[in-house]
Amino acid sequence: MGIPGIVLKTVFVVLGILFTGKSIIDIVASKKNNYTYEDLIMDINKLNEIAHNHSIILIKDSFQKFPNRFLVYDDKRWGCKLFLNYKDNFNNEDFIKKHLSGDLKIELEDIKLSYLGQRIHEKYSESAKKRKVYCHKFYIADIKKFPDKIKQDSFEIDGKEYQWLSMPELETDKDVQKKNYDMVRFVKELV
Repeated sequence: MGIPGIVLKTVFVVLGILFTGKSIIDIVASKKNNYTYEDLIMDINKLNEIAHNHSIILIKDSFQKFPNRFLVYDDKRWGCKLFLNYKDNFNNEDFIKKHLSGDLKIELEDIKLSYLGQRIHEKYSESAKKRKVYCHKFYIADIKKFPDKIKQDSFEIDGKEYQWLSMPELETDKDVQKKNYDMVRFVKELV
């Protein structure tokens, strides 16, 4: 004998109604939690507001027979030695070259800039005394002709103190370790 036909029809009708109800609930929920293109643009703009975009400029002592040092400066706000850096600009590479030329008193045509890579990361800002998200773009600047003043182990231009330091010297500097070691690590990865 088997199950009467009316019971089978009733079971399938009930299952159909339950399935339809569940589908309607899912559709309503998906409309309510829909992530749109506009939502994505808003999220991207929020990220742009939090990210602090800076270009890190690496200059090696290529005037030496065996270049192994990088140019750093004494940053008073951070209280440590930093690689040269500038806030990103719309025309970033030209902007960097013009500032390098002015800051280091080097002819513009003697500077060649090469992009190395980018890192986005969060770190504590010594100047703002809070954590910030940074987007750092790394460049290496090849200088054709170094002025004699810049060839010294340390020098000053326009009140800013510069120094040539090797990677081991940067790695063992206590202030650099505490406040800017992530940059030293990124440079080691990229160069």
